[in-house]
Amino acid sequence: MQKYDAIIIGSGLGGLSSGATLAKAGKKVLVLEQHSLVGGCATCFKRKGMLVDAGLHEMDFGSEKRDIKHVVFKNLGLDKRLELITLPSAWSIIEQNRPNEVLTIPHGYTKEALIKAFPHEKEGIKKYFKKIAFQSFLVRKFPFDMKFLDFFFAPLTTLIFFAYNMFSNKSVGEVLNSCIKDSKLKRILNINISYYHHNPFKFIWSYHAIAQSNYYNRGVYIKGGSQKLSDSLSEIIRENGGEVLINADVVEILHEFRSAKGVRYINKKSGEEKKIFADVIIANCDPHIVYTKLLNLSVNEYRKDFKLTQDFLLTTSLVSLYMIFDKNLSEIYPNMDYSTFLVDEKYFHQSFDEKNTDSANIPIENRDFAFVNYSKINSGLSDRSDRYLGVGAVYSYYEEWENLDKEAYRAKKEELQNALVKRLERVYPGIMQYCIHIELATPKTIERYTRTRKGAIYGYDQDREGFIGRERFKSKSIKNLYFASAFGFPGGGFTGAILGGYRTAKKILDPYFYAKRITLCFIFGIAFSMGISTLLKVI
Repeated sequence: MQKYDAIIIGSGLGGLSSGATLAKAGKKVLVLEQHSLVGGCATCFKRKGMLVDAGLHEMDFGSEKRDIKHVVFKNLGLDKRLELITLPSAWSIIEQNRPNEVLTIPHGYTKEALIKAFPHEKEGIKKYFKKIAFQSFLVRKFPFDMKFLDFFFAPLTTLIFFAYNMFSNKSVGEVLNSCIKDSKLKRILNINISYYHHNPFKFIWSYHAIAQSNYYNRGVYIKGGSQKLSDSLSEIIRENGGEVLINADVVEILHEFRSAKGVRYINKKSGEEKKIFADVIIANCDPHIVYTKLLNLSVNEYRKDFKLTQDFLLTTSLVSLYMIFDKNLSEIYPNMDYSTFLVDEKYFHQSFDEKNTDSANIPIENRDFAFVNYSKINSGLSDRSDRYLGVGAVYSYYEEWENLDKEAYRAKKEELQNALVKRLERVYPGIMQYCIHIELATPKTIERYTRTRKGAIYGYDQDREGFIGRERFKSKSIKNLYFASAFGFPGGGFTGAILGGYRTAKKILDPYFYAKRITLCFIFGIAFSMGISTLLKVI
């Protein structure tokens, strides 16, 4: 009987990072992926003789002192396998009726640039940047991969503030309103919300703050595209004795007496069915699907295990517009940034409140439109001198595309595509004469390729703070079943998925890893406090 230490269902970044961590620790790992490419949303597909990046345009990459990804990349050896290209700026913003007025958000001195643009908000901007820097500090060595002094003082410097975040559950909108008065500035500080959410008054502050702090410090692109990251993690697994299989569709988690013991999968090319066994099963997919389809349990069982009265919300996805050009756009439009948000003035200048800032309340063709010009950097996506990638993205949710027949669905895609193209043309006249290929992907497209419910690429809505909303990385009712995906803690995005997979692997390697560290933190903290108290009494 063929048996592994761990079987991972799905090869998204959560699954691959957990698999690579386990494999480097000497565990025999098998990754099963139903698609023909590994990576989930971190993949590239071919069009017109070049690679098109399906998911990545920019990865936030903070300083080594503040971004735990540095630790993960070094531990796995990714720092030696990947070439990270520093991007020219965080992003630029253009109001469509004023195409010649560009606000660029630079790396490194973002605060100073915003104070220059909004001098009347100087104190509020300083307060905002202090707040995001503090949140970034809190997770600087998550999950407790700390040096001794950090570890010793964690109860005072870290854990108490995690608890505060959890119980206060502050939203981005609330915190921005407490710092800033200018509605336009608040929208600028929150311009990239569509990558994570749709409503700043529901989106939790800590997630926004950590990501923004890192983006403002440094944004990078992985040369060769997000597929390079996924392939590198796969190589680490294989080089350490593991296996990664594509076109392997898991249809059942085998379990006995409430204990997972293996999986049954089908080779999509040959049709062959096979059963494989392992000590632990890691689900790199939506827990709801795991329970109802792979375990064949009821929704109530899933909710009970996750202590839910109902499912967490899944309302955040994207429409992506993939475009290939035969000219270098950066040469034709010198002022075109790498990443630019095109905004509709009618909505951009509205008051900053819960109703007016909710993207779901704005017609899809008028929502903030992010356009990424890959010709601005040496992306490594094409060896040809006449192939350049441009990708647009607009917030969308599944229900906008649901219950449409084929003709209606196709017509709606075409209508939206034309509307977005017109917006591009308004800011960059004549751009479409260089476009040789264009296609539009919706949340239904994402659902089809990744099998994520509602095409929710970031997992559950990030509405609840920390351990309340995403803590469950291990099933409480099914023994030996773990989770590693955007649906788990700390959340969606490339960073969230990578850290979540790393954390799950750490837990498997040492079941009491976190409990021991947190307990010791409190013991050291109490002992230190008692020592100081005694010393003060003696003095």
